Amino acid sequence: MLPLLLSLLLPFVPAQPEYKIADLQVVFSTDGIMQINHEGFTKSTGHFKTWGPNWQWIDACSLQDNWISLSAKAGDVEASFSGVFQCAFADVSWSQIAWIGLDSLLLELNLTARNPSNFSGMSWDLDLPIALFSGRRVTILLMNGTEVSVKLREEHIPGTWVVEGSSFGNGFGWIVPYTEDMGLVLAVFGEAWPSGMSIHVEDNRQWGGNTYSLRNWLFFNLQFTPGILIRLLVYMRVYRSQDELSEAVRSIREIADMVQRGESADIIKGYLISQMALEEAATARAGQGPPLMLLVYAGIAAVAVLILAFILIKRKGK
Repeated sequence: MLPLLLSLLLPFVPAQPEYKIADLQVVFSTDGIMQINHEGFTKSTGHFKTWGPNWQWIDACSLQDNWISLSAKAGDVEASFSGVFQCAFADVSWSQIAWIGLDSLLLELNLTARNPSNFSGMSWDLDLPIALFSGRRVTILLMNGTEVSVKLREEHIPGTWVVEGSSFGNGFGWIVPYTEDMGLVLAVFGEAWPSGMSIHVEDNRQWGGNTYSLRNWLFFNLQFTPGILIRLLVYMRVYRSQDELSEAVRSIREIADMVQRGESADIIKGYLISQMALEEAATARAGQGPPLMLLVYAGIAAVAVLILAFILIKRKGK
């Protein structure tokens, strides 16, 4: 009863863990969605998506925003979340942890099947609001060392959802400018993609949306059985000058080389964490007090206990 009450109350949590990374504010929802704010606007949203057989879309499984969150914790440099998602085509447990440095972030997402599950596709997307990014350019980083600049088209072309010139089978990263001198370098890695991932920019106006998706495909036509672990690593680094941009690109290309050499996700994760200056980040945030979400979750637990006690008292009175 209590876990059920907690899961029902979680969607109504008013506060979420928030971290300052360089000039950005990164906010996590209780189901692990990453929202990146800058100058008062939400500039990007990072989340996971799935499609069932024949490209079914069922919100409970297909959109991370609708996954069930059963646990969430937040500290000065770590935030972790876990839960399940269930629908007609899937029954999956998920866990996510983020390490947050002063100018970088590493996110690890793990999925395990509780029962046999089937997917036409899985992706991790960074969504950009069309209102803020229309006509601007992003850069795709390919495993062969090539960089491709792509214009985010102003007008939607009905029936055409992939932005022209953005589809590649060997991608691993993106450069996303927020201003002329400042933005993100983003890399997406997994153990099963030594040659990179299938990526493209999707125009979500095709589906009635208002964002572009920088899409990173994990799998197509996946039969996901118990005992298999799917792991994804997303690394984000902020740059504030052309020198910092060059250094960030050089750094994530080192990781791409490690992937191509067959290094495990554990080794890559450990290397990235060692480069993130987490001790300095913890010291910088220590004076801010405990993340508000910890207090909110304590409040939720207390309310759930009161509700449970009220239900039991009413039953005894009958």
